[in-house]
Amino acid sequence: MTRTAAGEILTRLRDAGPMSRADLTRETGLSSAGVTKITAQMRLEGIIREGSASEAAAIGRPPVTVEINSECRYVLAIHLGARQVHVALSDVSLSLSLTETLAYDLSEPTDALVARIAELARGLIARSAVPADRILGVGIGVPGSVDETRRVNTHSILTGWHDVHFADAFEAELGLPAVVEHNATALALAECCYGVGKEAESLLYLLLGKGIGAGYAQTGPMGRRSAVEIGHVVVEPGGRPCRCGGRGCLERFFSEEPLRALVGNPELSRSALLSAAMNHPEWDKVSEAFLLALGTTVTLLGPEMIVLGGDLSGAPEAFVSRLREELPGRVMPQQRNNLRIERARFTDPAGAYGAACIALESFFYATGPVAPRWPLRRAGRAGHRRGGTA
Repeated sequence: MTRTAAGEILTRLRDAGPMSRADLTRETGLSSAGVTKITAQMRLEGIIREGSASEAAAIGRPPVTVEINSECRYVLAIHLGARQVHVALSDVSLSLSLTETLAYDLSEPTDALVARIAELARGLIARSAVPADRILGVGIGVPGSVDETRRVNTHSILTGWHDVHFADAFEAELGLPAVVEHNATALALAECCYGVGKEAESLLYLLLGKGIGAGYAQTGPMGRRSAVEIGHVVVEPGGRPCRCGGRGCLERFFSEEPLRALVGNPELSRSALLSAAMNHPEWDKVSEAFLLALGTTVTLLGPEMIVLGGDLSGAPEAFVSRLREELPGRVMPQQRNNLRIERARFTDPAGAYGAACIALESFFYATGPVAPRWPLRRAGRAGHRRGGTA
């Protein structure tokens, strides 16, 4: 993602913590005068503040550092899961507050769902008492694919949605700029920027829930992110029919529905499902399908780290240990030494952290703080809805 000069400075401060202006000049490649001018303006706006003089300097006057004021701006996070929505406010350090939850049925029209979510969001914002000009935008995490502009949920197998213009719809309802991202991809970015993957250059995030999905994120100047349809890697050619239209996909072996069928207990909580499945005689076949799909994915993408998210974040230690033991032998030799497997830092409401992260990346760390393009609507239904957006 292209960053402005202000965005470069903020990203360095996010990743490294307090830095002197001289260090920022060296790290960003900006001119000393440019760093001084930008940081002076951001300090006036309350975006950054000066810290204590560095204690590391032993001779002469120690440099003054600057750091981000985490409560200087906020974003709204909306996570659309299968049948459940989380809404939250986040400051620029990805600290969530006032999280709300809303249930919905997959038969509900998306325009009605957007209206209900927007009403919940307006109430949350009103209770927060955060000034309107401090809320930069909305991040929307969705199940399924998004278009290259990150405004449209183009296809979701789990929900049956096609070409839903969520960004347009929420902008019309809330009066804030919006960005849309695949749920697992948003979480991959969150773990890269704020979580267990801060030291990794690339990360594959696995999300087990109703389905099994993944997201890939790279950091650095050439960083990119994308959805990874690991659930639809074929592990048994000609096997069980999948809702995607294929046969023998991983999701027909390793997701909530087949695991619940394996265990034979419809009342068992999802948190206990994986542990119960591991005690079933057929578990080795399920595990082999998972390892086959994951080994193929890692070989193709070459991530430095795999992060276990969703129901995998609480997986039994025996599951994680076996994965660490058996996966390296299924990838290229040069990938084995640096490959790490970790549990996700962000848990419930994990999707809200991902949604907040993409909003922060789009409206703060890439561009520097930019005021919303139009006034935030705080109460009541929006007076105008853009036609055909949801």
